[in-house]
Amino acid sequence: VVENFYLEELSPDFKIDADAYIINDKDMMYPLKGRINNYSNIVNMYRSLSNKCLHEVVKLSNNTDVLVVNDTYESSVQAICGLYELGISHVNLVPFDSKDPDNLQYKDFKTAINPNEEHLVTAYIERIKNIGYREISFNTIMRLMIRLHLDFELTNRNLVRHIRSLAEPNIYIYNNYLNNFVKNHVFSSIINDSSAALIITNEKYHVIFSNDQARTLFNIKDSSSLADIFEEDLFEKIYEDTVPKNTVILNETRYFVEKTPIMLIDEIMGYYISFQNEKNIRDMEINAKNLLESKGLLAKYKFSDIIHVSPVMKEGISRAKTVSLTDHTILIIGESGTGKELMAQSIHNYSKRKNMSFVAINCAALPETLLESELFGYESGSFTGARKGGKIGLFEQANGGTIFLDEIGDISQNLQSRLLRVLQERQVMRIGSDRMINIDTRIIAATNIDLKGAVEKGNFRKDLYYRLNVISLNILPLKKRKEDILPLMETFLGRKYKQLTNFDKNILFEYSWPGNVRELESAAIHYNTLSVLPKYILDNLDEKVSGTYDTILIDNKFIEREILKIIMDNTQPFSGIGRTLLNKKLKMLSINIGDSNLRSILSDLQEKNCITIGKGREGMRITEGGVEKISK
Repeated sequence: VVENFYLEELSPDFKIDADAYIINDKDMMYPLKGRINNYSNIVNMYRSLSNKCLHEVVKLSNNTDVLVVNDTYESSVQAICGLYELGISHVNLVPFDSKDPDNLQYKDFKTAINPNEEHLVTAYIERIKNIGYREISFNTIMRLMIRLHLDFELTNRNLVRHIRSLAEPNIYIYNNYLNNFVKNHVFSSIINDSSAALIITNEKYHVIFSNDQARTLFNIKDSSSLADIFEEDLFEKIYEDTVPKNTVILNETRYFVEKTPIMLIDEIMGYYISFQNEKNIRDMEINAKNLLESKGLLAKYKFSDIIHVSPVMKEGISRAKTVSLTDHTILIIGESGTGKELMAQSIHNYSKRKNMSFVAINCAALPETLLESELFGYESGSFTGARKGGKIGLFEQANGGTIFLDEIGDISQNLQSRLLRVLQERQVMRIGSDRMINIDTRIIAATNIDLKGAVEKGNFRKDLYYRLNVISLNILPLKKRKEDILPLMETFLGRKYKQLTNFDKNILFEYSWPGNVRELESAAIHYNTLSVLPKYILDNLDEKVSGTYDTILIDNKFIEREILKIIMDNTQPFSGIGRTLLNKKLKMLSINIGDSNLRSILSDLQEKNCITIGKGREGMRITEGGVEKISK
């Protein structure tokens, strides 16, 4: 409801009760004393010209003498000031004084500007530019809207329409309003579409913003305090706890809570608090993992995929698991084919970065210029053939995850310098750019050459070597851990492993495997296809090989299986086989393990309930567990 009041018509004791007061003259402030309840509710009214009417004034020729006519001399002066503020300076504006209409200086004027009051213009004026009544200014309506808490879509829509009809002197004010409204509307839409419940408070924990999810979850009202919204224990947890993420149960649903201070240099201005539904986080993790898989930026292998029985590999994997839990740079040393990338992927999947990307590149496979653009990326047009729009480098793609630099010893001196900066500063710069990009990437490097020797020869930077060699993992070649040969072969061959003869296994043990596990896998593919070991392995066989296993370390599983088979073949309802006969039959199979080792294996099989060991003729007999072990 809008009411008009004229002070001179009011009785001395009359009081005006309203939510807001609009006055058209600041001189009215003092006479209002005692008639209103709150001076802070007063809004001074300013007026603006219409855009459409202003065009008529702009059309006037330069240096035209123009008489500005209004109901009072003061109003005419105000109109002239308003035109000057709008940049109208190409004509000569003179105010008309209605108290002195016959003033001779007016006689020479042929043009007048008038605000819809043409009857006030004298007869000798030939052209009248009607600029219409001045309308309430944008600034006035904006202040009134804030005062009355009318920040709604409808009022903002009407205000926008009003703004576009006005010729405002301070165009920056309403341009800022329009731009801020658009930005705030977009931000509000995005924040309200967020799956998280978001609350922003001031430094005293009074809510100054909350999205739809938060208002629904906590029934938040305007000017609420967190202490009023949350239960006491939850408020105390948020108030006191500085740990980034905690979990709380709300309405039988688990939420991850994160509180972030809003800082102005070193001054806390407020807090940003988010409540993430556990299910939504899990769904995002699944989607992110699917995206990484589609790009091939995911590590497939884990430590459990590394087939081994040798003590040296067990120790190496144990060490790798320990360093996986850190973010330290790792240097994996080993011959080609030993499984360096398998180890790197396992480290990534055992680390806290396992849900992020794993990016691998063979530094020896690409020329220097191409390798540089792949690692660091480039800006559009930075070189001939550069992709339009540029390209993100592998370091950026691995941000938050792990990058694996295989054959690091083969990179050029130039790339060594750039890589050193990445390791030192954790920053990269794209080719053709002048901007540094911060990255959070774990670096795992691998080499099959002696990097320390390369440093001594001047082929590899000493400072880079020490940056890479923070923690080193050495994977021995297959010839130095022969215990792993048969388990690996069994994995590669599957069921067909049973077709290997003892003579075949002897050959596998005697061969030096210069290509390591990769070569062993190729030999398995050859055997799976043709049922015979590759000719080059057979040709390498030493003439002195007698087919015995005297000096060869045989896979324990293989020995256990052969012992169980012999015991099973000699198990009768009331008798079994003795240790002496068992040892003799093993020797017939060219398995010489010694009496002490045999006792140990038999004791272990008894503990596993695979055999029973009786006295005298009762001997050793197989159990159901032993038969099951053989079948597996």
